[in-house]
Amino acid sequence: MNDHPHLLFVDDDRAFSPLVCEYLAEKGFKTTLCHSGVEGVDTFKNGHFDLCILDVKMPFKDGFAVAKEIRDRDPDIPFIFLSGEAEKEKRIKGLQLGADDYVTKPFSLEELYLRILAVLRRSGGSRAAQKPDNNEYQIGRYRFSTAARELTLEGKVTKLSAIETKLLKYFCDADQGIIDRDAALRRVWGDDDQLRGRSLNVYVSKLRQFMKDDPGIEILNIHGEGYQLLVR
Repeated sequence: MNDHPHLLFVDDDRAFSPLVCEYLAEKGFKTTLCHSGVEGVDTFKNGHFDLCILDVKMPFKDGFAVAKEIRDRDPDIPFIFLSGEAEKEKRIKGLQLGADDYVTKPFSLEELYLRILAVLRRSGGSRAAQKPDNNEYQIGRYRFSTAARELTLEGKVTKLSAIETKLLKYFCDADQGIIDRDAALRRVWGDDDQLRGRSLNVYVSKLRQFMKDDPGIEILNIHGEGYQLLVR
């Protein structure tokens, strides 16, 4: 993650959005503000950004259309949707477009700031586990193969389920091994239904058990946020 990430903020609310930019500037972010979807897409084409914040409900070109055009140019750019729409269908559509988060208006500036930090942390920076390629990770003394769904330690192979593999890969790809609880539910199960929270707890416990033979590996609970895969 860059020391001063550059954010593209697209929102047609001309009263509140400048206040958001001022707040984010105080937090160390460089923010480029656009008041229409058309302007947002054109600005993205001519600049370099670390994250996009897109209001969903805009005239002519809404946030979903902007996201699609941006993702066509840069498949890896993370983005957050802002919307007054709390309906599940809207949230699902946003997540299907690859959104990293979905913030419902009205929201506090601090909440948005913390969500931006979480998305940037997941999308860049150092990794908890070193990975020789897209399918192989080294986690302490363990070799983790996502293709084979296997954890291997000194010839001992543990087969993983599809969900266990997704969750462990998410830990490996996360900055400092820290994963957000709600984001993990969306990444692994496809939604953030809190009823799945118990399932997440169970699978984290399973991963701890699978890697217990390396005392240098821990999965810590982070109060109010999620978990951290720590490799000493």
